Amino acid sequence: MKENLNQIGLVQLGVWLVGEFGEMLVNGSCKNPDGNPIIVDDSEIIDIYEIVLKDHNKRGERSDIVIMWALTALSKLSIRIGQ
Repeated sequence: MKENLNQIGLVQLGVWLVGEFGEMLVNGSCKNPDGNPIIVDDSEIIDIYEIVLKDHNKRGERSDIVIMWALTALSKLSIRIGQ
């Protein structure tokens, strides 16, 4: 998602997944294919959401859905990470 914000379906799925499971990224319970933990700083998650919101704010009607999903995901993340 981070590499290509032009694929709206991918961005939609990405913001939803991170909204649902983002705490696993910051606490190390998410694993890569080799079994090693993936640890993402919570500020990196917020930064990518900021980019998504700015980028899709300039686009058309379909981007409104991405913005709504991103804001919903951020509200979920606000109680799950950064504590």
